[in-house]
This record gives sequence, structure tokens and C-alpha cells, in this order.
Amino acid sequence: MKNYPPSDDFIKTRIQRYCAYQERCSRDVEAKLNEWKVPTGKINKIIKELKEADFLDDNRFARIFVHGKFSINQWGRKKIIYELKNKGIPGKIIVIAVEEIDETRYMEVLKTLIKKKIKEIKAGKNLTIREKLINFVLAKGYEFDLILQTLNYLKI
Repeated sequence: MKNYPPSDDFIKTRIQRYCAYQERCSRDVEAKLNEWKVPTGKINKIIKELKEADFLDDNRFARIFVHGKFSINQWGRKKIIYELKNKGIPGKIIVIAVEEIDETRYMEVLKTLIKKKIKEIKAGKNLTIREKLINFVLAKGYEFDLILQTLNYLKI
């Protein structure tokens, strides 16, 4: 039995289901279509159709991504921005999405992370507790000046 390439309708239905299951960005969809070995010319056409049918919207993706990564994963702005750039989201869209993070909530999450982490760590031979805290929240993507400001506020 021969293996025929899937029809355009089959591919469209499948990629629409892929987009409907979870919010996707254009690069995710392009990667998935490449994985399915869809020709490049068809990929651009399919992505355009998905955007017109509102299955795909990079603005919406960026806002949802920022909200989820901040609220659930407690990532800082720097890490969120880095990941959005890796996903091919344009800079203007990133700026708008990241600005939606409430500054008061952002600082509360930073304080909570530091307070929680300080209970878990012990000073080692090479690093002090303060240095370990700084490294931890830097890895979460928080800004260095805000970290120092928060550590000073908490008297750590």
C-alpha cells in the first residue's frame, strides 16, 4: 500500500486542532508544519489563513505567555522577554505584553521568592546566603537592581 501525502484540508484541520488545544505563536506552528514535512510555500499560506481565522495571534500568545510564566512559574521580566524573543515574537509585542505585569504584584512575588528560598538554603564554603539568593532570583529572570533593593528592604 502506498503512502500518499496528506491532503491540504487534512493538514489545515490538524493544525487548527493544534492551535485550538493551546495558544501557539507563529514560530511554533511553522516548526510543527516543518515537522510534518509541509512544503515552505504552503506553510506561509496556512499561517496566513490561521491568522485570518483567529486561530493564531502572536499578540494574544505573548499576553498569555507573560501571564502564565509570571503567575504560575514566577519568572521575572528578563527571562520572559528572553523566551519570547526565542519564540520569534516581535519586540513591540513583547514590550506591550510585559507592561501588563502589575508592578506591585511583581515586587510581592520577588519578596515571596526570596523569603521562601532563604528558609531552604544554608551558607556554603564559597557563597553567602545573600549571594545564593541573588543567584536564585537572577536565574528566575528578575532585575539585579530590584533584587538588591528587595534584599536591603528585607534586611538580608
